[in-house]
Amino acid sequence: MKESGEETHKEPNPLPKGEQYCDDAETSHETEAVNAADQFEDVIDFEHLYASMQKCRVGVLWKDSVASFYMHGIERVIRLERDLKNGTYKAKPPKSFMIYLPKKRNIVSICFRDRVYQRALNDYAIYPAMTKSFIYDNWACQKGKGTDAARDRLKEFMHRYYRKHGAEGYFLKIDIKGYYPNMSHKAVEGLFKEKLRPDVYKRTVRILREQYSGDKGYNPGSQLIQIAGISLLDRTDHFIKERLRIKYYLRYMDDFVLIHQDRDFLAKSLCQIERELAKVGCTINTQKTTITTLKAGISFLGFRYRLTDTGKVLMLISSDNIRLERRRLRHMARKVRRGDSTKEKADEMYSAWKAHASKGNTYKVMQRMERYYNNLWR
Repeated sequence: MKESGEETHKEPNPLPKGEQYCDDAETSHETEAVNAADQFEDVIDFEHLYASMQKCRVGVLWKDSVASFYMHGIERVIRLERDLKNGTYKAKPPKSFMIYLPKKRNIVSICFRDRVYQRALNDYAIYPAMTKSFIYDNWACQKGKGTDAARDRLKEFMHRYYRKHGAEGYFLKIDIKGYYPNMSHKAVEGLFKEKLRPDVYKRTVRILREQYSGDKGYNPGSQLIQIAGISLLDRTDHFIKERLRIKYYLRYMDDFVLIHQDRDFLAKSLCQIERELAKVGCTINTQKTTITTLKAGISFLGFRYRLTDTGKVLMLISSDNIRLERRRLRHMARKVRRGDSTKEKADEMYSAWKAHASKGNTYKVMQRMERYYNNLWR
């Protein structure tokens, strides 16, 4: 028996299981929201924005607007960080202009300040999330990859094919019709929503909608559009590698190359790939999509690739490229004679073309071009 003066200790009544679960869930969601906010604060902190400024200035420091921003870089980046974190940041209207080489395109240009922010958002939040699922043979706009690496990979595939199957075989070259001008906004935003954190997704979509109106069409010129371009066809890449089981396959942006010993198999695969592309609003350019023999070759990234009977891979510069360069050189020579340019600038432009052409089997072509260039100055 308890004495009359002794207090009886009672445990507090526990919460019902459902209420306890709801409380834990709310706490968990709050914690996740705080963590996400903290992670995004890291993306737009001074260190990352300043590093993005250093990347964005490369090759454009001669512009007055860029030089002015860079001259006061620390102050401008501090101000940009403050605006982003307190919610007062507003992007300036983009400008658009046309380019005509290598083909006619409408380009969107954004101011340097906005480019710094978008570069930080892309490099430290979007790019890592989007590229996790990429196949190895997606070669555009990624660290350690690019046109030269893609060309080398195609040559490697052709050599591997020859060692296993000989010189008899086929290329399937696929090109997307108006890839950027016809790109579906819904498909791109859906892909970003699937792979990005909610806070990053909201900021990404806000930028896209401010720069591009309508339901379809993006113009190259920003980091976000490049990452959209290399990401949109990721599922198609996996379909080709994992469902169709094409061993020798690579893609550079919207240019696909498949190698196989059976022409009929490639023709059937093309129909299946076309259906996959339709799911993201893309259609095949029938004029540029072809099935050819390995000996006849295909055009890819400025060169034509052919396989000889002995297994040698020929990488020949296209005749269109040669004609275009000759026209540019003639135009440059006229400018020099008028006094609008200098011979040094013409030499620099010609040297850049030679550096590109020398990557292929172009010894005789370069000899002829050298004679042509020297004759322009006589």
